[in-house]
Amino acid sequence: MVYQVLARKWRPQLFEEIVGQDHIVRTLRNAISLGRIAHAYLFTGMRGTGKTSTARILAKALNCKKGPTPSPCNGCDNCKEIMRSESLDVLEIDGASNRGIDEIRELREKARFSPVKAKFKVYIIDEVHMLTNPAFNALLKILEEPPSYIVFIFATTDPHKLLPTIVSRCQRFDFRKIPASKILARLYQIVEKEEIRINKEALTLIAEGAENSMRDAEKVLDQAVSYAEGEITEADVVNLLGMVEKKYLFQLTQNMAQKNPLANIKLINQLLEEGRDPNWVIKEWQRWFRDLIILKMGGDDFLSEKKEVEPQVSFFTLTQLVHFINLLSAAKRKIAFSSQPQVDLELLMVELSFGFEADSLSLKEPELVGIYQKILDLEKRLTSESSFAEKKKKISQEKKEKGYEDEQQKAEKIDKDNEFLKKWPLIIKEIEKRKKTLGIWLQKTSLINIEKNSATLGLKNGFHKEILTEKNNLRLINEALKKFLPFSFALKYVLIKEEDKEERKLEKSSSKSKWTGMVAKAIDIFEGEIVRR
Repeated sequence: MVYQVLARKWRPQLFEEIVGQDHIVRTLRNAISLGRIAHAYLFTGMRGTGKTSTARILAKALNCKKGPTPSPCNGCDNCKEIMRSESLDVLEIDGASNRGIDEIRELREKARFSPVKAKFKVYIIDEVHMLTNPAFNALLKILEEPPSYIVFIFATTDPHKLLPTIVSRCQRFDFRKIPASKILARLYQIVEKEEIRINKEALTLIAEGAENSMRDAEKVLDQAVSYAEGEITEADVVNLLGMVEKKYLFQLTQNMAQKNPLANIKLINQLLEEGRDPNWVIKEWQRWFRDLIILKMGGDDFLSEKKEVEPQVSFFTLTQLVHFINLLSAAKRKIAFSSQPQVDLELLMVELSFGFEADSLSLKEPELVGIYQKILDLEKRLTSESSFAEKKKKISQEKKEKGYEDEQQKAEKIDKDNEFLKKWPLIIKEIEKRKKTLGIWLQKTSLINIEKNSATLGLKNGFHKEILTEKNNLRLINEALKKFLPFSFALKYVLIKEEDKEERKLEKSSSKSKWTGMVAKAIDIFEGEIVRR
């Protein structure tokens, strides 16, 4: 016997077998029972939601020898012929291949003849939106004044492409997306009857991966049976569809919260090498952030994976999560037409971790970039120097009270501190000559304090630190320090929180005398002069 795929074998044959369309089933059954049968129906909705299956069941319900009945027997000749697509009175037409006016004129001519065996002559036109405008116009007259025995059932995934004059002459039924829970319940029935060995996690993954389409779920289940050796596991479904497991989504989000795009780029490359679909990466990550948003708002009653996402709900604000989803949506559209989706995904990892204020400004106002960058440098240098003065004063006071240093040691330390402060701009300039990007990164640091023979610099994020501590960069920095300082000196790096930066800004503005130094620095950087009236 020829094998029949699961989607055809388990196609609904009764109204009660239609999954996820209770509102339509109830209306049609009641209409048949009350004898309120319309001459034209329009079934709309996404693929795999039961439009054509419902049309066939409706045709059987109208033409069953026991009918019209809301429960066709599936045993009489009329029902069997309709199920085998052999009925002379139930005609299924593909709108994509029979879309011209000539085909519709022929249909209209045949419609004048009475049914051969059944009570109704039913025309099921699938993908009706593919008909041409002249063909639609040819349908209008018969839709307006059809014979009593004619019933038209139109099915389409794009109802907005239909002429309003066609839609207005039909009873419209919108087929809804089928929830994953209902798809899962139906799959359980199928695997039990078919004696298919599959674990719960794999079946759940198939239901989620079907994206609200019952037919797609049955198709994937059929493929999984052929793919797996023995029992179907979650790994089999992941490999078959190119999906991304929840553990990887968790790690991607964790790295993003830590502003570590390099780790995410490595993970993305690993997933793509393993055959994961870039579109699945984005779709699943969107769902992950959607769950975080719902948890953030306290709506956790309808989340199936609350335990998996809950540890990360405090990492981001609601505004940030919405921004992340928007970035993912834009990347999804871009990747759909990209020849290098891997590069686009890598760029997305960086965009999700950082802001790039200067880069975004350069796209809008290129002439302002230089001024903007100088202002940022000035702010950071002044902030670091004023903060350092306060820190040094505080440290000196503490050490004096505790008797840790004598006056001679303090004097030597201050001399070294002053020497470093004096030479630090020259050190940066020397590094910038040898490697411009490294000098720019050093300019973006904030000087926290100086102790013994080392200085502590504040950084914005871990990515910044990783660049400065790279082996070759460390070598260049140490060579520049030795060139300008007559004593051994080292640099240390720490991450700065936002509240720390705000506190240093307040400290900087607390003393009026500090502004004199700021003005002098500004004049020096911008090569300006004081203008008096």
